[in-house]
Amino acid sequence: MRFRPSRLAAALVRLVCRAALRALITGLIFTICLTAALAYLGVPLPDPRELPDWFESVSQLSKLLS
Repeated sequence: MRFRPSRLAAALVRLVCRAALRALITGLIFTICLTAALAYLGVPLPDPRELPDWFESVSQLSKLLS
């Protein structure tokens, strides 16, 4: 049985999509669990509305350091 290149490419795309989906789901679960644990321990967490400002300040800092 010979593989046609189109079948091989389709199988590769499916494999990559599965791996990306697994990584995304794992990352979301890890983030939710970590956030819940930190909130339970009383660690002050940033307000989600403040995150864009934080990323902007990190971006400006990286421009200054480069």
